[in-house]
Amino acid sequence: MWCIGQMTQEYQQRMNSLLALYARACNPQEPVVCLDEKSKQLLAHTRRPLAAQAGVAAKEDYEYRRQGTCNIFVAVEPQGGQRQAEVTVRRTKVDFVGFVRKLVESV
Repeated sequence: MWCIGQMTQEYQQRMNSLLALYARACNPQEPVVCLDEKSKQLLAHTRRPLAAQAGVAAKEDYEYRRQGTCNIFVAVEPQGGQRQAEVTVRRTKVDFVGFVRKLVESV
């Protein structure tokens, strides 16, 4: 969720700098990589879903059973057409550093 405070001159300068970075031409020696992470809840059905049929959408019950959580790390290089994702059990600094290390070592 985005939360933008005051639209100050410093904020505008930083946003313009970021947009200029994204607009740079693709350079394999200096890739622009966007990183994100997301915690996700794992759910299980409590009743078997009804399969889709001709002209009828599939149906799932609103009730579910919680099966824990996981974390998803994603790295995207939009201009290079590359992306990498990794699912982890936790969302810690150690996990994040491990993900970034794999990105750097894979080049």
